[in-house]
Amino acid sequence: MNKFLLGSIILLISGCLTLSGEYQAFVFDADGKQLNQNLILRASGSGIYSLRNSVCNAYPGATITIIDVETGEELESESPYQC
Repeated sequence: MNKFLLGSIILLISGCLTLSGEYQAFVFDADGKQLNQNLILRASGSGIYSLRNSVCNAYPGATITIIDVETGEELESESPYQC
């Protein structure tokens, strides 16, 4: 019974931490110049992590700002992110 209760609590907590929504990323170099001016970088939900990791592989040292497309506000829990 205790294992079931613990498992249920973990599932509930992880469900609350899962990102949902549409996000757009903006990438900047160390001088503050936007690197993706001609490229729209969007992801749904937790796909923002894959996008972020891909950008960091391409541009080590970049800073990524993640915006919630629906609200237009920065995603405070994940942004800005320094590669």
